[in-house]
Formats: sequence, C-alpha cells, structure tokens
Amino acid sequence: MAASPGSGTPASIWTIIVAAGSGQRFGGLKQFSELGGRRMVDWAVETAAGVSSGVVVVVPADQANDPSFSVPPGATTIVAGGTTRSESVRCGLAAVPGDVEFVCVHDAARPFATAALFEAVVRAAGASGVDAAIPGIAVADTVKVVDNQGRVVSTPDRATLRAVQTPQAFRATVLRAAHASAPEATDDAAVVEAHGGYVVVVEGETDNRKITGPDDLVWAEGRCVR
Repeated sequence: MAASPGSGTPASIWTIIVAAGSGQRFGGLKQFSELGGRRMVDWAVETAAGVSSGVVVVVPADQANDPSFSVPPGATTIVAGGTTRSESVRCGLAAVPGDVEFVCVHDAARPFATAALFEAVVRAAGASGVDAAIPGIAVADTVKVVDNQGRVVSTPDRATLRAVQTPQAFRATVLRAAHASAPEATDDAAVVEAHGGYVVVVEGETDNRKITGPDDLVWAEGRCVR
C-alpha cells in the first residue's frame, strides 16, 4: 500500500473495478471470459486487492442480483452498474467509505496492470497540488484531427500525445466532487479535468492493454503462457 505523501504512513486507498460493460464490440461479457484459467475480472481484482484497503467491483445488474454469481477473490463488495461507464463509476463510488483518501478506478478489461503501476499513480496523485494521476504511453503513429466529413483539420505534435490507460488514481474528495453533477466522459480523468482538477500523467505499461475484441483476448491468452 502506498504511503501518504510526506507522512510515511500508509494511505487509505480503495479501488473501483469497472466490470459492468455489455461487451457489444466483443460479442459478450468479455470481463467474465476465461483467461489463463480464471475470469478476466479476477486478474484485475487480485492486483487491486494487493494494494488497496478495499475493492468495489461494479458488475451488470443481472450478475449483482444473482445469488450464484461468483464474487471475484479479493473483492470487498460488488454493486450493480449503470447504463454508462460514468454512471457505473458513481455506483462504485457510493460504496467507498467516506473517509478514504485516494480512489483508484480501473477497467476489468485491463487484466495485466501491475501493482507497481497502481502504486505509481497513487504516489503521483498525492503530490502537492495534484488531484489525479493517470498512466499513459507515447503515441507511435501520427494522429490527424478530422471533421465529420473526414477532412483533416490539424496534425497534433505526437510528442504531446499519450494513449491513456487505467488504473487512474484520484484524491477521493476531488473525484466525488467532480462526479456530483453526474457528468459523462470516456474516463474519470476527463471528469476531473472538466471540474478544474490538476491531472498528471505517469509512464504506463505496454502490457496494460485493453481487451476490446476477440483478437485482443487471443493476445492475452498468449501472454499468460509466456
């Protein structure tokens, strides 16, 4: 568990694992697909549990209300998610105790994030004046901004671009305040940014790849047997 910056004492950290997606692009609930002999979500929860005081797993309502659903080992509680990712995060946040210092939000579809990455984002989020920290990796390809007709509008300097990952770490009070008006965004860093928060980027991990389609699962299975 990470230390509170400047105190030398363990920080109070809870993690929300977002596993409530419908898996439309994947063709099913990918977060419960078998990966290396267990479910994909179990990988993410195990790592989070090793660096957190508690882990909230947000799952589809059908699973949350099913007595036979197998709770991921290491999870503190499971809750039903909402109809959007942001709504699901808010469902998870409601289950996090009010006195927690830092909250990490992590996607179940990124099963290979390491404990070191969790610790790095919490440590960076705890720096003076910082509200949140997120992992990112440099963008190798040239990126174009296009309009709705497909016309190129601009070419950003790729040195300024990062492909963002999870886990993302937040000061809990800031994350709660940013979500108070029920905003929608593709990640929680964007919610905090829109609220005026100071977000920094730390180096991400190449293997912290999001499992989006069946080909990604094939890659993940290969990684498990390396």
